Amino acid sequence: MKLLARKPLLLAALLSIPLWIALGNFIVAVCVALLLSFLIAMCHALYVLRRAPRATRTTDED
Repeated sequence: MKLLARKPLLLAALLSIPLWIALGNFIVAVCVALLLSFLIAMCHALYVLRRAPRATRTTDED
């Protein structure tokens, strides 16, 4: 799942087929799959950033 969260277009391609079957419209399924995949990628990136130690984070306190 980590690999799919890092590659949202691959996840969207994989999600579009079941959504196509469920929704019955390919264009709508691709749009929903893109939105979901980029949301999952964003949540994964935020999770990784929050787990990073504070010493490795960069700050702009100049």
